[in-house]
Amino acid sequence: AGITQRINGSDFRHRHEAVTELTEMMLGNPESCDGKTTQLVELYVGRLGDNNAKVAAAALQGLERVAAAYGSSLEGSAGVLVPALAANLANTSVQIRTLASSVLDIVAKSSDPVLLAQPLSSAIDFGNQRARASLLDKMRIIVRSLHDKRPPLLFKFVVQSALKTLEEHRADVKSSNAALVRELYSVVGESLFTNSGVRLPDKTVMRLREII
Repeated sequence: AGITQRINGSDFRHRHEAVTELTEMMLGNPESCDGKTTQLVELYVGRLGDNNAKVAAAALQGLERVAAAYGSSLEGSAGVLVPALAANLANTSVQIRTLASSVLDIVAKSSDPVLLAQPLSSAIDFGNQRARASLLDKMRIIVRSLHDKRPPLLFKFVVQSALKTLEEHRADVKSSNAALVRELYSVVGESLFTNSGVRLPDKTVMRLREII
């Protein structure tokens, strides 16, 4: 209760201390966190948008260590973690962006792709444009495992996000989109053009063929 109170307090020093204590508790005494992982992760999430950069960075550093240690135990928090980390990917601070990217990499590699597909897709479609390229890169990480586990979700979320970002003009988004399209084609082949439930416009097909 002490950590919860201070992590949401008005004094940034107290928030910073509470984040550090939370990390030490989760790493040093994981047994005490059994059944409470989701609530504890939400305490971190609440600080990812902290108006004090040191607190936000401490929360990301803590999450990076916790995500590496807990692995798939954090996958139940994907729905809250992904949008918060995606917002950090658009931050003006290089440190914040780098840390957020690292945490998302760990989460994407250790979580069930079925739980990641929808939050990643939503973050790409509706989130900050500055984060889009990095999010497309994270989405590429789950293509093969998602196809193995639940192919319809691959088409519903990943293919649709790839198609929606096909005509982006930003160089970084174009590059990440092309890499995602190639990965999708290497996994699903010609189904990319037929299995999306609707016939793709000729212009879209031509653009996809150019990339592949």
